[in-house]
Amino acid sequence: VIDLWFDIPRVDLRTMSKLDPKLKCYIEGIPKAELHVHIEGTLEPELMFLIAERNGIQLKGTVESHKEKRENFKDLQDFLDLYYEACSVLLKEEDFYDLMYAYLKRASTNHVFVAEIFFDPQTHTSRGVEFSTFFSGFQRALVDGYQNFAIRGSLIMCFLRHLTEEDAMKTLTEAEPFLDNIIAVGLDSGELGNPPKKFENVYRKARELGLKAVAHAGEEAGSEYIIEALDCLHVKRIDHGVQCLKDPDLVKRLVTERIPLTTCPLSNLKLQIYSRYFDGKSVTKKLLDAGLNVTINSDDPAYFGGYITDNFLAAAEEDGLTMNDVNAMCCNAFKASFASHIDKEFYLQEIKQYNVKMGCAVPRRLITIFGSRSPDSPHYKDTMDAGKLFASRGFGVRTGGYSGIMEAGLKGAVAGSSSSVGCSDDVIGENLGGFTQGVVAPRVFANRMPLGNDYIKEVLISRTLTDRIHRMLHGSDYFLVMGGNIGTITELFVLLNTAIVHPNWGALPQKILAWKNPWEKTLNELVKNVAIDLSMVSYVESADEVVSIVEKDLQDRAKTAVM
Repeated sequence: VIDLWFDIPRVDLRTMSKLDPKLKCYIEGIPKAELHVHIEGTLEPELMFLIAERNGIQLKGTVESHKEKRENFKDLQDFLDLYYEACSVLLKEEDFYDLMYAYLKRASTNHVFVAEIFFDPQTHTSRGVEFSTFFSGFQRALVDGYQNFAIRGSLIMCFLRHLTEEDAMKTLTEAEPFLDNIIAVGLDSGELGNPPKKFENVYRKARELGLKAVAHAGEEAGSEYIIEALDCLHVKRIDHGVQCLKDPDLVKRLVTERIPLTTCPLSNLKLQIYSRYFDGKSVTKKLLDAGLNVTINSDDPAYFGGYITDNFLAAAEEDGLTMNDVNAMCCNAFKASFASHIDKEFYLQEIKQYNVKMGCAVPRRLITIFGSRSPDSPHYKDTMDAGKLFASRGFGVRTGGYSGIMEAGLKGAVAGSSSSVGCSDDVIGENLGGFTQGVVAPRVFANRMPLGNDYIKEVLISRTLTDRIHRMLHGSDYFLVMGGNIGTITELFVLLNTAIVHPNWGALPQKILAWKNPWEKTLNELVKNVAIDLSMVSYVESADEVVSIVEKDLQDRAKTAVM
């Protein structure tokens, strides 16, 4: 496997930009979903030449000369000619693996959490490459990308619109053994002269097979292509779609139906869309102000000068976007994705947590209480007092750890809440407005797994640990650590450390409050060995003190919040 990390020069937006540094930082770090990226369009010249050498292919020119060719395009077709030439080096499964993995690795540095990635089967099958060859390479890379970068990647199969519908139907038939790992079909390549209606039958067949539908429309061609994509292909998203601005009635329809537009600012700039159709002006802000469901994406980043963060920065520079604009488009993207409802809610919460971290929003009134002490411990009563006091102030209360602390926190929260909650085994139901939510610690499961193989048992418990404690850390702006077994508390802080060094694991608590007795000395020593800043941890001695600290922090954050 070749080295997939290159120092790739981009449009130097960060040095030439007049953007406020805080806005730049905000754009760079906010969680993102990418809904419009062509995997073949991520083939950087460096990787192209390395794969060509591995496959014994002699390319004309050099890495530098190919970079120069990608600097200027007069239109879409000019770009496509170079694009298809570059794809000729992709022959073996490992080539497609390397291509996909390189994109996912770079996307992770752009804080991409969800990527719905286009691929063009006909570009490869027309060269004699088997469908299973490129698909297996892509799929293996997506699995590794999820494991290594926490990116949920999925595939959208595109039909090349300059070819016939019969050829597209043949491609769909070839894809049938692989449809479990394809989420949708799309339509790309040369737009002018190839209207969506041309592919009405193959789209109908794809929908019958359970695939969702998207299509490129309204990039170069007029608004009628967008209307055809909606009415003939029944698409869920419009890729590009900027030409809708020429048709007020279409804009009203798109707004009413909340049809997402997957726009690509640097692509529109490099392919002269802005200069030929919009007097050289970027249209991102205009689309937003019209009430359209806008997202920002990278399209073919290896050709257009930047990945998704660069596209956000370019749009912000040209259109004067605000943090609220960027936040809205990132939320739009997760909502417009084909992820499950639960996953969407998870990532939207990540954005909310990020806004809190950046000082743009006030944290939720939510406290998580964690520990492992039995009912005869003094910390049991302390935990009940804390749960009751927070619930009486309108906070949500989560509890986790061994059953003693969890039970105490829940009892206190129920007592302090205006309504009761249900309880079944280890999972406690939610009750908004002083709600409680129990999360049992993993060690409880050790006695429920009578497995002879200790190694298997440890692996299962370890996976439960990661899932359960991560669930508690996620979405908890304030985290109270009560008394407990040092092993349990160590597990908590080790996972917190892992989350810090892997940003895509999700947002972290804003404050960790630990009971001074017995934790101050122990945690100070523990924290020295991990990536946790001691300033994150405050020591407390009473429930009143905890509530006072949290309330003051909320008030301070409200003074600077812009969302």
